[in-house]
Amino acid sequence: MSFDSAYAWWQARGGESTDIVAPAMIHAWRACEWIASGPGPAYSVHLALFWSGLALLAGTLPRGRTAQFATMCLPAFVPVSMLLRAHVWTDVALAASLVAATGLLAQAHASRARGWLVPALVLLAYASLLRHNALPAVLPLLAWWAWLLLHGARAASPRAVVVLVVAVSLCLFGTGRWLARQVDRQVPVWPSLAQFDLAAISIETGRMQLPAFMIGSGLDLPELALAFRPWSNLPMLTGTRHGMRAPFDPPLTPDELARLRTAWIDAVVDHPAAWLAHRWRVSRALFGTHAPDWPIALIVVDAEYAYRDNPPVARNEGRLHAALMRAANAGASTPALAAWPCLLAGLLVLPGAWRRRRERACGQLPLLLLASAWAYALPLCVLAPSAELRYLDWPCLASLIAFACVAFAPRTRHAARLDPETHAKDRRDEHRATLHVQHR
Repeated sequence: MSFDSAYAWWQARGGESTDIVAPAMIHAWRACEWIASGPGPAYSVHLALFWSGLALLAGTLPRGRTAQFATMCLPAFVPVSMLLRAHVWTDVALAASLVAATGLLAQAHASRARGWLVPALVLLAYASLLRHNALPAVLPLLAWWAWLLLHGARAASPRAVVVLVVAVSLCLFGTGRWLARQVDRQVPVWPSLAQFDLAAISIETGRMQLPAFMIGSGLDLPELALAFRPWSNLPMLTGTRHGMRAPFDPPLTPDELARLRTAWIDAVVDHPAAWLAHRWRVSRALFGTHAPDWPIALIVVDAEYAYRDNPPVARNEGRLHAALMRAANAGASTPALAAWPCLLAGLLVLPGAWRRRRERACGQLPLLLLASAWAYALPLCVLAPSAELRYLDWPCLASLIAFACVAFAPRTRHAARLDPETHAKDRRDEHRATLHVQHR
């Protein structure tokens, strides 16, 4: 239970709601409170979505039971995925929902039964509402859903698929905006990113770019540089002697928001090299291996934060948990707990997936997953306010699933024999070719 989890639970229990945590997550957690109070039910729902999605997906793959089991275990027990799954976070909920939606879509594709598409759309909609930047990750899977829905109909043209995807996306965007307007207090999240970028540009250029109302009286550049860290904006908020204003609480006035936005845009336009250098350092921290002196909380939060009147949550005192946390601390500065090996695994199988793009299991599915992973990951290079590994939970998972689909795939001829859809398509192509020769 990190601070974010405790704050979300407090809102689900009836505290003042904001849109800092996605309202969809709060409503889902509020529904879980009917089962039992605490993080247990929400955590169990995430686990159920994750494992059922992997099982549904593996069951559609044209391979033996051993390979199907390996396809489930590889993405599940890689240290990055396993440690992140221990938290009740919107990032984890997003990944679990998309894994479950992928399994449902794979079943719909393999069985040609459209009944799978209904729960798949529900999960895709829920995933799109969990984070402000979730829609890029959902779009490739939503396109798959639209194609499966229209497949076999006369309207199943690329244009029809695009129109349907755009229409559903607009509905999801409108739903997200409507939910955000229902909270007790709307809080824009971009000031945190603006403050982080402005502080970095100030240090790089030797001139204070932050507006006066965002810094404490007497705060100068040497003091700011001493507290600044490229891996998070939190140290500069808590590590200066004269202090800095928090971007969320107390809330900024409309005039202050406008002045902060202007200062941010002007600084990026006037000093693009300084801004790009800062974003490059943040991206390296986010995607790369963490340094030994960075806090372990960037990877895993082994704590039970209490927020206001939340009931206490008992610590996990089990020996297995203690052993896992010791291993996490020991491996925090190694590639085992970095995002880049997981993302690289997906890129390594990209050529193989493209060569077999006519095959559902080891071609089309991995390509869609990789498109979703990188559509979500690349914008983080300019949007991430810190190097917390949880931001890359879904890209890492999607890359690992894509890797497993291709790496454990049988040879092409064997795959065609095992995959009824691919086999039937090859037979149709052979039949057309024979008719063409006979005609000539």
